[in-house]
Amino acid sequence: MSAPQWKRTACPYDCPDTCGLLVQTDGQQVLAVKGDPEHPVTKGFLCRKMAHYERTVHNPQRLSTPLRRTGQKGAGAFEPVSWDDAIAEIAGRWQDIIARWGAEAILPYSYAGTELKIQNACGEAFFHYLGASRLERTICAGAKEAGFRQIIGATPGRNAADLSHCDYIILWGSNVPATWLHAEAEILEAKKRGAHVALIETYRSPAASLADEVLLIRPGTDACLALAMDETLRREGWIDYAFLRAHTLGWEEFLASLTPYTPEYAESVTAVPRNAAVSVARGFAAAKSPAVLFGTGPSRHENGAMTIRCITTLPALAGAFAKPYGGIVGNTRSAAAFPMEQITRPDWVRPGVRTINMNQLGNALTRPMDPPVMSLYVYNSNPACIAPDQSAIRRGLAREDLFTVVHERFLTDTAKYADIVLPAATSLEYGDLAAAYGNLCVQKTERVLAPRGDAKSNWDTFALLARAMGFTDPYFAQSEDELKERVAAAETDWLRRWTAQERRQFDAGFGVLLPAPDPCAFQTASGKLEFLRPDLPQPLPCYLPERDTAYPLRLIAAPRAETLNGSFNERPELTATRGEQTLLLSPPDAAARGIEDGSLLEAYNDLACVVFRAAVTDRVLPGAVVAEGVYTKNQSFNGLTVNALFSQRLTDHGRAATLCGNRVEVRPAKKIDGKS
Repeated sequence: MSAPQWKRTACPYDCPDTCGLLVQTDGQQVLAVKGDPEHPVTKGFLCRKMAHYERTVHNPQRLSTPLRRTGQKGAGAFEPVSWDDAIAEIAGRWQDIIARWGAEAILPYSYAGTELKIQNACGEAFFHYLGASRLERTICAGAKEAGFRQIIGATPGRNAADLSHCDYIILWGSNVPATWLHAEAEILEAKKRGAHVALIETYRSPAASLADEVLLIRPGTDACLALAMDETLRREGWIDYAFLRAHTLGWEEFLASLTPYTPEYAESVTAVPRNAAVSVARGFAAAKSPAVLFGTGPSRHENGAMTIRCITTLPALAGAFAKPYGGIVGNTRSAAAFPMEQITRPDWVRPGVRTINMNQLGNALTRPMDPPVMSLYVYNSNPACIAPDQSAIRRGLAREDLFTVVHERFLTDTAKYADIVLPAATSLEYGDLAAAYGNLCVQKTERVLAPRGDAKSNWDTFALLARAMGFTDPYFAQSEDELKERVAAAETDWLRRWTAQERRQFDAGFGVLLPAPDPCAFQTASGKLEFLRPDLPQPLPCYLPERDTAYPLRLIAAPRAETLNGSFNERPELTATRGEQTLLLSPPDAAARGIEDGSLLEAYNDLACVVFRAAVTDRVLPGAVVAEGVYTKNQSFNGLTVNALFSQRLTDHGRAATLCGNRVEVRPAKKIDGKS
């Protein structure tokens, strides 16, 4: 044990900020965690989850040795085994599966359990080399990204820090206090300078505290509202024609298509009062520095990509992209600074290997396929908790003929179904490369302390599996630090623009910003913002109504600040503050169904029936219900959580999950364990 010292690192979790951390350690224990005041974006601030990251790193529930299942799948009964025995069993089972069904009978499942680049992506190289089925990783923002690609290509948006200089900000479907704390700080600074903030949202979320006005909208109708705002600008002469002529394609055709989208029509569709829609459109167009901050929620509908495409037209018509600090916020990523192909090795993908969408895991595990999925390897994710159609996933995981391996820090809902559980390291127990998806900062991290017990990183685990499977490529013989340094040293277009001082800062472990691009240098085939896309099914942005009308209430999934999807459920001080699994519904909808505030209710559709605590509130429009936060099985009332009510249906483009595009009915619940 050495004298305590502070070490610099970065937050690994699925959040836009990728905060800079300072960790005090004696080499054995984490003594304290605080924000890094020298980080160029987060500047010393941390969320409540990471402010006590030591409570996760040293949590008594953390796994420290490999486990082999001894009881029924899902029961969580295991015995400890050695790493040698666990790896030998996995390799032996996989070799038998490959001999009988081929490598495509093995499916990896991962997402953003760590956002640090090597540990997040190195498994892709392993499974490409193996020839396993490929996983289409689109659960979160696939439709949002597709919508942006269809109108502005790969053009990065503004850094969130630019918001502090804006005078008119629209928060569109973003619960900023729960999902983007450093954007919240910039918005508060903008308000001090007199900025006007409008929130467009399906319910009065915590972000309403930032807003001067809140426009509550029916779920799935955001595109109609955006187009009505566009029509207001056209009709009232607020359009920046100079910007359109210089930087866009197809604007004449687009403007001609707006006539049906009157504010009156939009009110009938969206429930947003026409005067409010017109007022926000005027204020945005008249501003000197207007910006739209995009959340992901509006894209989580069957018309999700089109919705993002339509909302992007508003800052285009107003010329916001060419105004100081103006444009859009919500599509900025720094991972492109690194040559990710050196980590993922797409050159190893075998021709014709099938792809399975992660949002349709339930189907993949329960329906006939050729070959069938006979083994599932889960890392950086917890599909039994976070993926759509929870009941189907659990049925699949319960198959006795499915060989499941889970690499995890805790015995999650998914891990309880595993045949082999491997203990995973935390981000403080390995070095890596950090990149954000809410700003242009990158950072190189080093190991802070040794892994707990026998826990291993993703990289070290895949290296063991590669040797056991007989892989001979030198890629698998290098250490994670060697790969990190090789990737970090690459001369990409982004990193070539650094100064020598910035490179030195990066090599020393500091967070460093990449140079901001010109917001009007659109990365499309034409080099311009493209209203008209003749190659798409809908060449012009338009409103596409949702088709699912089987049940009367639209179900919306919303985040909570205390947890992050399935992460941090190991922390009782956070889950206690979050409270019970709750469904928000309007007073008229509650009264019509005999549901009282605080009572238990059942939300149901063709997929499942899930029990919630009722929260009757005018924060929600009639016709919508909202479930905040992701809960585990043992935190639920009847063993199911909100994800059991979400279908495996995909979005229009981007093949993402329709987590906000499902419908339910609700009714008073029967007594459960004496509760009513």
